[in-house]
Amino acid sequence: MRGLGGYACDPTSDKRCRLDQRKFFKAIDAGKDAEHALDEQICPACKLFGCTGWGRKIKITINHSNIQDVNVGFEGKFSIKFVEIKTLTDEEKWLLDKTLYLINKYGTIGARCTLKPSDKPYYRDYGIVRAEGKPDVGKLESHFSKEQLKNYLARQREIFEKQGCTMPSEWPDLRYFIFAPDSGLESGEYREIQVLDIEFLHGEKGKANKFASFKLKKRFWGYTKADEYVFNRVCKELKKKGLELKYGKEVIENEF
Repeated sequence: MRGLGGYACDPTSDKRCRLDQRKFFKAIDAGKDAEHALDEQICPACKLFGCTGWGRKIKITINHSNIQDVNVGFEGKFSIKFVEIKTLTDEEKWLLDKTLYLINKYGTIGARCTLKPSDKPYYRDYGIVRAEGKPDVGKLESHFSKEQLKNYLARQREIFEKQGCTMPSEWPDLRYFIFAPDSGLESGEYREIQVLDIEFLHGEKGKANKFASFKLKKRFWGYTKADEYVFNRVCKELKKKGLELKYGKEVIENEF
Protein backbone atom coordinates (compact mmCIF):
# COMPACT_ATOMS: atom_id res chain seq x y z
CA MET A 1 0.00 0.00 0.00
CA ARG A 2 2.80 2.42 0.88
CA GLY A 3 4.63 1.54 -2.33
CA LEU A 4 1.56 2.57 -4.31
CA GLY A 5 1.27 5.90 -2.53
CA GLY A 6 -1.15 4.93 0.22
CA TYR A 7 -1.04 5.11 4.00
CA ALA A 8 -0.67 2.01 6.18
CA CYS A 9 -0.18 2.26 9.93
CA ASP A 10 2.40 0.42 12.02
CA PRO A 11 0.30 -2.07 14.05
CA THR A 12 3.05 -2.24 16.70
CA SER A 13 3.12 1.52 17.37
CA ASP A 14 1.03 3.79 19.58
CA LYS A 15 -0.40 5.36 16.42
CA ARG A 16 -1.87 2.12 15.11
CA CYS A 17 -5.42 2.21 13.82
CA ARG A 18 -8.39 2.00 16.18
CA LEU A 19 -12.03 2.23 15.17
CA ASP A 20 -14.09 4.58 17.30
CA GLN A 21 -17.55 3.03 17.14
CA ARG A 22 -19.34 6.27 18.02
CA LYS A 23 -17.65 8.17 15.19
CA PHE A 24 -18.32 5.27 12.82
CA PHE A 25 -22.06 5.12 13.48
CA LYS A 26 -22.30 8.91 13.49
CA ALA A 27 -20.87 8.89 9.96
CA ILE A 28 -23.38 6.19 8.96
CA ASP A 29 -26.24 8.26 10.39
CA ALA A 30 -24.97 11.23 8.37
CA GLY A 31 -25.49 9.23 5.16
CA LYS A 32 -22.06 7.73 4.50
CA ASP A 33 -21.76 4.08 3.55
CA ALA A 34 -19.74 1.71 5.75
CA GLU A 35 -16.63 1.70 3.54
CA HIS A 36 -16.32 5.50 3.50
CA ALA A 37 -16.99 5.66 7.24
CA LEU A 38 -14.17 3.17 7.78
CA ASP A 39 -11.81 5.08 5.46
CA GLU A 40 -12.04 8.08 7.79
CA GLN A 41 -10.56 6.11 10.69
CA ILE A 42 -8.56 3.04 9.66
CA CYS A 43 -6.04 2.31 6.93
CA PRO A 44 -6.64 -0.18 4.07
CA ALA A 45 -4.47 -2.84 5.74
CA CYS A 46 -6.50 -2.67 8.95
CA LYS A 47 -9.77 -2.69 7.01
CA LEU A 48 -8.70 -6.03 5.55
CA PHE A 49 -6.88 -7.68 8.46
CA GLY A 50 -8.58 -6.01 11.42
CA CYS A 51 -7.62 -3.71 14.28
CA THR A 52 -9.01 -2.61 17.64
CA GLY A 53 -12.73 -2.06 17.13
CA TRP A 54 -12.88 -3.72 13.71
CA GLY A 55 -12.78 -7.44 12.87
CA ARG A 56 -10.84 -8.85 9.95
CA LYS A 57 -12.53 -9.43 6.60
CA ILE A 58 -10.85 -12.74 5.82
CA LYS A 59 -9.85 -15.84 7.76
CA ILE A 60 -6.85 -17.85 6.58
CA THR A 61 -6.68 -21.57 7.33
CA ILE A 62 -4.17 -24.29 6.41
CA ASN A 63 -5.48 -27.78 5.75
CA HIS A 64 -2.44 -29.80 6.86
CA SER A 65 -2.31 -31.03 10.46
CA ASN A 66 1.51 -31.33 10.46
CA ILE A 67 1.97 -27.57 10.04
CA GLN A 68 1.73 -26.82 13.74
CA ASP A 69 5.20 -26.76 15.32
CA VAL A 70 6.95 -23.51 14.35
CA ASN A 71 10.28 -24.99 15.50
CA VAL A 72 10.17 -27.87 13.03
CA GLY A 73 8.92 -26.44 9.76
CA PHE A 74 7.23 -28.31 6.95
CA GLU A 75 8.12 -29.55 3.48
CA GLY A 76 5.46 -30.75 1.07
CA LYS A 77 2.14 -29.71 -0.41
CA PHE A 78 -0.56 -27.95 1.54
CA SER A 79 -3.58 -25.79 0.84
CA ILE A 80 -4.34 -22.34 2.19
CA LYS A 81 -8.01 -21.43 2.34
CA PHE A 82 -9.22 -17.84 2.46
CA VAL A 83 -12.65 -17.52 4.05
CA GLU A 84 -14.39 -14.24 3.24
CA ILE A 85 -15.96 -13.13 6.53
CA LYS A 86 -16.99 -9.71 5.22
CA THR A 87 -17.38 -8.73 1.59
CA LEU A 88 -14.11 -7.61 0.03
CA THR A 89 -14.05 -4.47 -2.08
CA ASP A 90 -12.41 -4.41 -5.51
CA GLU A 91 -9.52 -2.45 -3.98
CA GLU A 92 -8.95 -5.12 -1.34
CA LYS A 93 -9.12 -7.94 -3.88
CA TRP A 94 -6.51 -6.16 -6.00
CA LEU A 95 -4.17 -5.61 -3.05
CA LEU A 96 -4.54 -9.16 -1.71
CA ASP A 97 -3.94 -10.65 -5.15
CA LYS A 98 -0.72 -8.66 -5.60
CA THR A 99 0.45 -9.58 -2.08
CA LEU A 100 0.11 -13.27 -2.91
CA TYR A 101 1.88 -12.68 -6.23
CA LEU A 102 4.88 -11.16 -4.41
CA ILE A 103 5.04 -14.00 -1.88
CA ASN A 104 4.99 -16.60 -4.62
CA LYS A 105 7.50 -15.04 -7.01
CA TYR A 106 9.89 -13.08 -4.80
CA GLY A 107 9.20 -13.52 -1.10
CA THR A 108 8.29 -16.04 1.57
CA ILE A 109 5.38 -16.82 3.86
CA GLY A 110 5.30 -17.38 7.61
CA ALA A 111 7.32 -16.28 10.63
CA ARG A 112 11.08 -16.43 11.24
CA CYS A 113 11.97 -15.97 7.57
CA THR A 114 14.38 -13.16 8.42
CA LEU A 115 16.43 -15.41 10.75
CA LYS A 116 18.18 -16.91 7.73
CA PRO A 117 20.78 -17.89 6.68
CA SER A 118 21.58 -20.14 9.65
CA ASP A 119 22.73 -23.69 10.30
CA LYS A 120 20.00 -24.31 12.87
CA PRO A 121 17.51 -26.85 11.48
CA TYR A 122 14.40 -24.76 12.03
CA TYR A 123 15.98 -21.75 10.29
CA ARG A 124 16.47 -23.55 7.00
CA ASP A 125 14.77 -22.51 3.78
CA TYR A 126 11.28 -22.75 5.20
CA GLY A 127 8.93 -20.07 3.96
CA ILE A 128 9.52 -20.42 0.22
CA VAL A 129 6.35 -21.55 -1.52
CA ARG A 130 5.18 -22.13 -5.07
CA ALA A 131 1.52 -21.48 -5.75
CA GLU A 132 -0.49 -23.86 -7.88
CA GLY A 133 -3.69 -22.28 -9.15
CA LYS A 134 -5.40 -19.07 -8.10
CA PRO A 135 -6.88 -18.24 -4.68
CA ASP A 136 -10.67 -18.42 -4.52
CA VAL A 137 -11.38 -15.41 -2.31
CA GLY A 138 -14.21 -13.88 -4.28
CA LYS A 139 -12.10 -15.22 -7.18
CA LEU A 140 -9.93 -12.14 -6.51
CA GLU A 141 -11.24 -10.71 -9.75
CA SER A 142 -10.95 -6.97 -9.44
CA HIS A 143 -12.01 -4.61 -12.19
CA PHE A 144 -9.67 -1.94 -10.85
CA SER A 145 -6.65 -0.82 -12.83
CA LYS A 146 -3.39 0.06 -11.12
CA GLU A 147 -4.00 3.76 -11.72
CA GLN A 148 -7.49 3.58 -10.21
CA LEU A 149 -6.02 1.84 -7.18
CA LYS A 150 -3.35 4.53 -6.83
CA ASN A 151 -6.01 7.24 -6.97
CA TYR A 152 -8.00 5.50 -4.24
CA LEU A 153 -4.91 5.16 -2.02
CA ALA A 154 -3.94 8.80 -2.62
CA ARG A 155 -7.37 9.98 -1.45
CA GLN A 156 -7.20 7.72 1.57
CA ARG A 157 -3.69 8.92 2.45
CA GLU A 158 -4.83 12.55 2.27
CA ILE A 159 -7.48 11.81 4.92
CA PHE A 160 -4.82 10.53 7.33
CA GLU A 161 -2.38 13.33 6.57
CA LYS A 162 -5.07 15.87 7.48
CA GLN A 163 -5.29 14.07 10.83
CA GLY A 164 -1.55 14.54 11.35
CA CYS A 165 -0.54 10.95 10.53
CA THR A 166 2.86 10.48 8.92
CA MET A 167 4.93 7.49 7.81
CA PRO A 168 8.57 7.44 8.98
CA SER A 169 11.12 6.54 6.31
CA GLU A 170 12.00 3.39 8.29
CA TRP A 171 8.61 1.77 7.65
CA PRO A 172 8.65 -0.89 4.89
CA ASP A 173 7.75 0.49 1.46
CA LEU A 174 7.68 -1.75 -1.62
CA ARG A 175 9.46 0.93 -3.66
CA TYR A 176 12.54 0.30 -1.50
CA PHE A 177 12.41 -3.49 -1.54
CA ILE A 178 15.18 -5.54 -3.15
CA PHE A 179 14.67 -9.04 -4.54
CA ALA A 180 17.00 -11.70 -5.91
CA PRO A 181 14.67 -14.63 -6.74
CA ASP A 182 17.47 -16.89 -8.05
CA SER A 183 20.45 -16.06 -5.83
CA GLY A 184 21.31 -15.73 -2.15
CA LEU A 185 24.07 -14.91 0.34
CA GLU A 186 26.22 -17.13 2.52
CA SER A 187 26.01 -16.35 6.23
CA GLY A 188 29.33 -14.46 6.19
CA GLU A 189 28.24 -12.30 3.25
CA TYR A 190 24.93 -11.66 4.95
CA ARG A 191 26.72 -10.43 8.05
CA GLU A 192 28.88 -8.09 5.96
CA ILE A 193 25.74 -6.36 4.69
CA GLN A 194 24.32 -6.06 8.21
CA VAL A 195 27.42 -4.30 9.56
CA LEU A 196 27.74 -1.68 6.82
CA ASP A 197 28.08 1.84 8.20
CA ILE A 198 24.32 2.40 7.82
CA GLU A 199 22.51 2.60 11.14
CA PHE A 200 19.19 1.42 9.71
CA LEU A 201 20.67 -2.00 8.85
CA HIS A 202 21.97 -2.67 12.35
CA GLY A 203 18.48 -3.16 13.73
CA GLU A 204 17.43 -3.34 17.36
CA LYS A 205 17.18 -6.12 19.89
CA GLY A 206 13.84 -7.86 19.50
CA LYS A 207 13.30 -6.41 16.02
CA ALA A 208 13.37 -8.45 12.81
CA ASN A 209 16.27 -8.26 10.38
CA LYS A 210 15.72 -6.24 7.22
CA PHE A 211 16.74 -9.11 4.89
CA ALA A 212 16.17 -12.83 4.40
CA SER A 213 18.56 -15.01 2.39
CA PHE A 214 18.08 -18.68 1.57
CA LYS A 215 20.85 -21.17 0.83
CA LEU A 216 19.37 -24.33 -0.69
CA LYS A 217 16.69 -22.82 -2.89
CA LYS A 218 18.43 -19.59 -3.72
CA ARG A 219 16.39 -16.51 -2.88
CA PHE A 220 16.96 -13.13 -1.26
CA TRP A 221 14.61 -10.34 -0.29
CA GLY A 222 14.68 -7.32 1.96
CA TYR A 223 14.21 -3.58 2.16
CA THR A 224 15.94 -0.37 3.14
CA LYS A 225 14.53 2.82 4.57
CA ALA A 226 12.96 5.23 2.09
CA ASP A 227 16.27 6.95 1.37
CA GLU A 228 17.87 6.89 -2.08
CA TYR A 229 21.44 6.94 -0.75
CA VAL A 230 20.86 3.99 1.60
CA PHE A 231 18.95 2.05 -1.06
CA ASN A 232 21.61 2.57 -3.75
CA ARG A 233 24.46 1.79 -1.35
CA VAL A 234 22.93 -1.53 -0.30
CA CYS A 235 22.14 -2.48 -3.91
CA LYS A 236 25.74 -1.74 -4.90
CA GLU A 237 27.09 -4.00 -2.14
CA LEU A 238 24.69 -6.80 -3.04
CA LYS A 239 25.71 -6.64 -6.69
CA LYS A 240 29.36 -6.94 -5.65
CA LYS A 241 28.43 -10.25 -4.05
CA GLY A 242 26.98 -11.53 -7.30
CA LEU A 243 23.25 -11.12 -6.68
CA GLU A 244 21.05 -10.44 -9.70
CA LEU A 245 18.65 -7.87 -8.33
CA LYS A 246 15.07 -6.97 -9.02
CA TYR A 247 13.78 -3.75 -7.51
CA GLY A 248 10.39 -3.10 -5.95
CA LYS A 249 9.88 -0.06 -8.17
CA GLU A 250 10.35 -2.28 -11.24
CA VAL A 251 7.83 -4.82 -9.96
CA ILE A 252 5.23 -2.10 -9.36
CA GLU A 253 5.81 -0.57 -12.78
CA ASN A 254 6.06 -3.72 -14.92
CA GLU A 255 4.27 -6.54 -13.11
CA PHE A 256 1.31 -4.96 -11.33
